[in-house]
Amino acid sequence: MFYGQSEINAQVELLDYVRPGDRLLIIGGGTGWILEKIGTIFPSGLEITYIESSVRMMELTKKRKWGQNRIELVISVVEEWKGEMEYDCILTGFFFDNFKEVHAARIVQQLTPYLKNGGYWLEADFYYPRRRGKLWQVVLLYSMYLSARLICGVEAKRLPDMDRIFSEEGYRVLYTTFHYQRFIRSMVYRKMG
Repeated sequence: MFYGQSEINAQVELLDYVRPGDRLLIIGGGTGWILEKIGTIFPSGLEITYIESSVRMMELTKKRKWGQNRIELVISVVEEWKGEMEYDCILTGFFFDNFKEVHAARIVQQLTPYLKNGGYWLEADFYYPRRRGKLWQVVLLYSMYLSARLICGVEAKRLPDMDRIFSEEGYRVLYTTFHYQRFIRSMVYRKMG
């Protein structure tokens, strides 16, 4: 609620990189609202694997309408998931901010083989450029991480450097845009084969 529509808009605009007939892997989708949005844009033809670790969030997801798309709902932490196919796109919305940098890098390494060469990793998350950010961003991040550690046991204390992580895995930045006074960033990374 604090960010208004910014978190939603940051993810929705990334759907421009999804094409009819694509296979899409969504990690940490929460309540499943994104499946409903995808269903309005693509009423059918997509094959989506949707991974969420929270049983409560998955129950909310099951109540969504996603058109005639084929959806596989998986309750699992991503680190334990083993896929059986390659995907055209991977979508992670406000996911990597939960992890320390080393952990985030391991997840990218784990999932990279599942993305086709030339495929798109669609990433939306909070953004704070160290030493160039604004004071209000520091205060907001600190309070977010403090409450997330106390309430949810989130391991991270600061945002991982996802640009470096994706670059080291052979991705190239294809698209960048910002929301909420540059505190939220949408990125499209392309897997270079």
